[in-house]
Amino acid sequence: MSVKRVFLLIRKDFLRKWRNPVVIVGFMLMPLLFTFIFGLFFGKSEENILPRISVLAADNDKSLLSQLFLTSLSQGELKKLIDLKVVEETLGRKQMEKGKASGLLIIPEKFGQNIWDGKAMELLLLKNPAEQFLPQVVEEITDTAALLFSALSSVFGEEVGLLRGYMEKKDFSDQDVAQFSVKVRNRMQSISKYVFPPVISLKQETIKTERKTLTLSVQDYMLPAMAVFFLLFVCNVVFEDVLREKEAGTLLRLSISPLEIAEFIWGKILISMAIGILCTLILIGLGWMIFRIAWGDFSTVLLIVVSLNILCAGFISFFYAFLKTERQAGTVLSSVFIVMALLGGSMIPVSNFPPVLQNFSRLTLNYWGIQAFLKSIGGTRFWEMGLHLGGMAAAGVVFSLIGSSFLKRNLQRGLYK
Repeated sequence: MSVKRVFLLIRKDFLRKWRNPVVIVGFMLMPLLFTFIFGLFFGKSEENILPRISVLAADNDKSLLSQLFLTSLSQGELKKLIDLKVVEETLGRKQMEKGKASGLLIIPEKFGQNIWDGKAMELLLLKNPAEQFLPQVVEEITDTAALLFSALSSVFGEEVGLLRGYMEKKDFSDQDVAQFSVKVRNRMQSISKYVFPPVISLKQETIKTERKTLTLSVQDYMLPAMAVFFLLFVCNVVFEDVLREKEAGTLLRLSISPLEIAEFIWGKILISMAIGILCTLILIGLGWMIFRIAWGDFSTVLLIVVSLNILCAGFISFFYAFLKTERQAGTVLSSVFIVMALLGGSMIPVSNFPPVLQNFSRLTLNYWGIQAFLKSIGGTRFWEMGLHLGGMAAAGVVFSLIGSSFLKRNLQRGLYK
């Protein structure tokens, strides 16, 4: 095999793609578009991803206790999490049917009366079926508030009864107020050794590590994830020429020239790597300029780009060894790319997957490419992930050797058909 002829093939293919770069440029710019759209939806940081939870409340009792209960749901930190709006029950149900809120809390009539009497009461929480996570949060918060409210009414049962009597009389003397104050003080003193301070408390510590905690923006994750996904399509555009030239009869004319089939195949593999590396580096530069993504040390990023493109070109050459027509290649490989994007983290972070799927994620090149970029963004240098990058490059070389061997045999078999 002549290195000079392989180089001439690479030069010819590069100049041909350079004259008509529309498809390759389109695939190269798609990650920027997706990253921009995700940035509009979720903001620039992970802190903006979770919105305030919209909760409706229908107070059919309108008593002092029902109002106190609703007030407890919108105090302190809960006020930052919950957007509570009191409405009539009929209006609340209509808004829930339209999906305007995550939940509707209905307080029944005689809620306060039954609390005074020490009777069990049920609150009704209607959850939005179109949502999964936020209504569950509302349910947990409501359960906790109801439990605390019940505990307080049990502990201060005698005092609550005394207060109820005063409210029913609507005319109580200073002596009544003093008596009530003394009872509340005595009750507080009796439980103070358990609650001031609590018998059980929680001490929080953060594990200290040598490496700084990595905080990623939406763009920091999405651009590398989408870049790996569309890089496969860029490499595939180059490899489509293999089957296209076979179907057009060009490969038959090449076979009677000094050019060998192996030289033709390796020319495609290498030009695929070269164009992929160029596109990835341009995309990284645009990501830095537009989204201010700090990719990390340049030498580390360069090694990641080279290793990733070796893996992509080898992977695609391996698949082309088993494909017969250009149309078949487009259909099969598009499906394979989408499945790998779903499993490998190009569309959903792998950390959100159940453990079983996380194991399958490691079988995709998307996973290894994305993780390499994220490590670099986090400050990891190339010597700290030598095994990672070496494994990617080695797998690409193995795929290329196997793919070129099988592809050569298959092209020779179908050359005269």
